[in-house]
Amino acid sequence: MVASNSATTITISLPADLADAAKRMADQDGDTLDEFVANALRHARKERALKELKKIQEYGRQRAEDLGIYTEEDLFRYLES
Repeated sequence: MVASNSATTITISLPADLADAAKRMADQDGDTLDEFVANALRHARKERALKELKKIQEYGRQRAEDLGIYTEEDLFRYLES
């Protein structure tokens, strides 16, 4: 996937303490506030995707367990049957 360099300007309102914290953290990281917020949103998006993946993995684990599949050998036996 090719990253887009275009940006969209949006306006958000934050409580003063969060705005101050975001500015401080951006400064500490050597980022602009825009870069800091973009990175925070990327991180949140990644965490959400990982959470969803874990839910899918747990479903698969539970389904395998319901079928008596605990090892790779169990899986191969199941697939051959």
